[in-house]
Amino acid sequence: MQPDYSRQILLKEIGLQGQAKLSLARVLIVGLGGLGSPVMQYLAAAGVGFLGLIDADVLDASNLHRQPIYALADVGKQKADLARAAIAAINPAVQVETHAANFDADNALELVRRHDIVVDCSDNFRAKYLINDAAVLAQKPAVFASVYQYEGQLQVYKPEPKHACLRCLWPDAIADGVVGNCAEAGVLGPVPGVFGTLQALLTLKILLHMGGQLEGELLLLDFMNFSSLKIKASRRAECRAPACVHIQEVAREDRDIELVGVSLAAAAERGFEIIDIRTAEEVVEHPAAARHIPMRELLANPGLLGGGRPALLVCATGKRSLATAQALRKRGLAVHSLAGGLQRLEH
Repeated sequence: MQPDYSRQILLKEIGLQGQAKLSLARVLIVGLGGLGSPVMQYLAAAGVGFLGLIDADVLDASNLHRQPIYALADVGKQKADLARAAIAAINPAVQVETHAANFDADNALELVRRHDIVVDCSDNFRAKYLINDAAVLAQKPAVFASVYQYEGQLQVYKPEPKHACLRCLWPDAIADGVVGNCAEAGVLGPVPGVFGTLQALLTLKILLHMGGQLEGELLLLDFMNFSSLKIKASRRAECRAPACVHIQEVAREDRDIELVGVSLAAAAERGFEIIDIRTAEEVVEHPAAARHIPMRELLANPGLLGGGRPALLVCATGKRSLATAQALRKRGLAVHSLAGGLQRLEH
């Protein structure tokens, strides 16, 4: 059976010419979770010809309430592989390229350059700024979304004078952990679903050169009371878009900061003090053979480490531990992060 785009072709803003544009478009989706699920579903269904998908995570049962594209039987499998199969079921005409890897300084610029637009469906500030910097350097549009509990925001960057990038608004990346993520703060499933759907809509509008986009603005939505606010996202005075005085290259990270493929027991034998930075609730639900210091307490008081041995920080997926290790290394501490977190050890 062939995909049927007749209902959107009827729209005068799309038509056969617009549908042909979509079939030739290449979209990179960074993150295949609560935001990425509706983005890839709607873009595939709309007939976007090529989707690049990148996510290093495996599916966890706690993901499912906000990522209904996956199934309980899929827990423990790579999200990239599951996403490819889901898109094939929605629209086999879409070409899919998957990367079961982290979006990092080694692949960011190349991946963004090979696509027409990048959609930020990540769940951490480190990735968002990397997406931003790669988009600015590659002069490609980017569609950003951030979600916190019942609210969130949307922003579009284009390599045009009236569009601010993230560093125009916040020159220095916000440290992960300053604002809680889903594991710490909680999230109601439909909230990232709505924001992801809006990202898909904005992406299609950009590809089709339709009006009514976010032109140098931030859209803030709060679903606790259904309020909305659109504010101007002004460029910094020194900005000369599409170039950026703050972005000269994609920032490289410490190569040895993450330990890959090592068990907690093996790390302890190598002399590491294992520090579990998850919340107390997470530790009670899934205990680990580690000393517990919640992330916020550790960032507020790094002296809790003691300094006698190098520390290996662990969390559920390795994202919070990596961000915390990066912050503590700037203070001169010998810390590492367990790549993939405790979740990766279980599979």
